[in-house]
Amino acid sequence: MKRIQKIVFLWLFCAQAFASIDSVKVNLKDLEEIFLQKNALLMAYRFDIEANRATIIQARLWDNPTLTYEQMLYNNSTRSILPILGLNDAKGSPTTQQAVQLQQLFYLAGKRTKRVALAETSTQIAEDAYYDALRGLKYELHNNFYDLYYLQSVVKIYDEEIGSLVKTLAGMNTLLEKGIIPIKDITRIRALQFSLETERKDLKVQMLERQVNLRIITGTRNEVFFMPQADKNAIDALSIQHLTLDKLIMTALENRPDLRLRQSSLKLEQQNLIYQKALKVPDFQAGLTYDRAGSSVPNYFAATFQIGLPVFNKNQGNIKAAEYRIQSAQKQIISQEDRVIGDIQLAYRKALEADQLYKGYDKAFMIDFDKLFDNVKASFEKQIISMLDFIDFYESYKSSAVQMSRLQNDRINAIEEINFMAGKELISLP
Repeated sequence: MKRIQKIVFLWLFCAQAFASIDSVKVNLKDLEEIFLQKNALLMAYRFDIEANRATIIQARLWDNPTLTYEQMLYNNSTRSILPILGLNDAKGSPTTQQAVQLQQLFYLAGKRTKRVALAETSTQIAEDAYYDALRGLKYELHNNFYDLYYLQSVVKIYDEEIGSLVKTLAGMNTLLEKGIIPIKDITRIRALQFSLETERKDLKVQMLERQVNLRIITGTRNEVFFMPQADKNAIDALSIQHLTLDKLIMTALENRPDLRLRQSSLKLEQQNLIYQKALKVPDFQAGLTYDRAGSSVPNYFAATFQIGLPVFNKNQGNIKAAEYRIQSAQKQIISQEDRVIGDIQLAYRKALEADQLYKGYDKAFMIDFDKLFDNVKASFEKQIISMLDFIDFYESYKSSAVQMSRLQNDRINAIEEINFMAGKELISLP
């Protein structure tokens, strides 16, 4: 009894939830435009790209020159503090001391250019990550859109069946009062109605889940109820016959952003190896020095040059690590290529099966079934057919109608999966 009460409560909750939410009719292009503008994750990826572009600017900059100033704090002879403008003594020697040094660092072996190349490739990796996220989110958007579209059609079938049963029950109650039919017949019809309402409740929960997914993807925080609109004729006209497995594999290997991400990572590791080898070459510092009284001669001017001697540290460890990372990146590309090929093979076969099954289904069957349904209902009300035959036909009708909608949904999802796995929109969905 408690379980029945819980189911009834959930059904009433779903009905109230749908009734209190504003409904908005949208097509796939409408949602895509909202998605591209408002999806927070895509925005985050765009900012990450801009951040990486800023590192290119930084990598191009020269190091700032270094200025060093030295000042005497206290002169014991004159007992003066901070003698900046001290005069010469009787012997002509300065009574204060200052020293100034200006130095500039120069990177050798093209290190600055190589750092710019690394920053550019890092930016490319960020762009590849963005397009990979875009591909995944767009696929999720399309799936939820068409799932919701076909769930709507299935719920409509349930609504019609339940509405028909309610009318039938009203007529049967009149017959029951007259003693024409037994109460067990009404009990069976009510059990069928309750079963249909429970199944409809589960479908509406699925619809709510798809609704929430669409709101998240499109960055819609308002509690609106999207009502997907699609061109049925355009969906029926979709075809994959012009595609071949070899063409799909070639397209995927050229366009999949997750594979390009691996390839860009390999390029980054190769550039890093070149940079690590360049680090073997020590950098060069040049500068000018002025010393007022601290050198062998007063007012000493000199040029300075400094360079490290690569005697012990020739960056051997980092070079070896970079070489191993290149080998790792190469194997990851091979692994990703295998995955891409496998994904395409599976998606193509699934799409072929779904398309062939759908096109082999007699579309006129459901139209005839609808007419037959009306006749069976009328025959039952006139007691021409039995209760068991009536219930059996109801179940068969519902099962066939639901299966047809699921078949259509599976087909379009399989077609969209080809686009997703190929990394390119080869078949435009309506």
